[in-house]
Amino acid sequence: MTKLPSIGELLKHPKVEQVVQRVNQSTVAKRAAGFLEEMRTNVQQRAGQSPALSIHQLAERLAQRLLGTRESSNLIVNATGVVWSEHGPALPLAQPAIHEMLQLASEYHEQSKSLLEQVSKTLTHLATAESAWIVDSFAVAAHIAQELSCDSLRIARHAGIIDPADFELEHVDTLGDHLRLGAELVIADGAGLIGGPPCGIVVGSHATIERFAEHPLAVACEIDELKLTALAATLNLTRDRNRAMHEIPVWQLLSTPLENLQQRCERLATLMAEAPGIASAEPMAVDSIWLETPAEKLVGPSWAICLKFSDHPAEEVAKRWSDLSPQVSVRAVQDALRMDLRSVFPRWDQTLIDTVEGLANDE
Repeated sequence: MTKLPSIGELLKHPKVEQVVQRVNQSTVAKRAAGFLEEMRTNVQQRAGQSPALSIHQLAERLAQRLLGTRESSNLIVNATGVVWSEHGPALPLAQPAIHEMLQLASEYHEQSKSLLEQVSKTLTHLATAESAWIVDSFAVAAHIAQELSCDSLRIARHAGIIDPADFELEHVDTLGDHLRLGAELVIADGAGLIGGPPCGIVVGSHATIERFAEHPLAVACEIDELKLTALAATLNLTRDRNRAMHEIPVWQLLSTPLENLQQRCERLATLMAEAPGIASAEPMAVDSIWLETPAEKLVGPSWAICLKFSDHPAEEVAKRWSDLSPQVSVRAVQDALRMDLRSVFPRWDQTLIDTVEGLANDE
């Protein structure tokens, strides 16, 4: 791109429009001021070092600028390669889910069971189940299920609707797979490979789901309406495989082609290699863990940047970066740090560059 788009063109980009709807107009004007001038300066400084930014990349950065920085941030740039972990950082929700939550939270609304019934029907259809139900937490759902003493119970926390094998990763049984294999009841987490908010997902036979829904704990731990709204929007995206890949964050990451990861790694490594304190920055094809639970670690192909430092042990740098805001989480491998882009959203690429370039300023 030899000519940067106008601020008006960027404000019309779908990514930016979603943010503009959520931010006061005077705040938009204030935070957007100077954005293109900064980008022009950045382009001039990096002339010939890397490909020009696309309009989508510029829109991602403007959207971040408009949202501003949080007063107390616990955001994580996850460069470990682990997309989903039982005890890892929470994945973001899809933008349509966030939008629906905001719409609901910003107005008076009636509380009713109709949405729960509607979402349960959608879940029943997508999982090819006889029936389904949702409660506020996975732990509660698992506890109730164990008390019911089902003939065949599957606790499958990360099970979803889509199989990662569709994207050349290792097969993970979906909710439907568990039912076809004879499970009477399957319990999963809405924040697993479903890609929604944390909640207890329950699918199974009519009779068992009826018993589950009537359990006193299920009644007491009815799902919060904001979570339910977000889950409804996420499941609607899942109806269309293409939309799920492009709009549900967990599937954005898992469906990213290796060629895309390679190109990003090569571009970032070139820039990082020039930073003070960096001995080398090499792009490399790796087999890395992308899903991690206490019981299993699923490994798949990815691309990572191997960073070696002139004057600092890798573990020391990793600790230093874990104290930043946002926190940058990486893996130490022998005498180097590995930034695995399988778990990094493209909007964080510049933050990784800035983190590496800032190493010399941390002395």
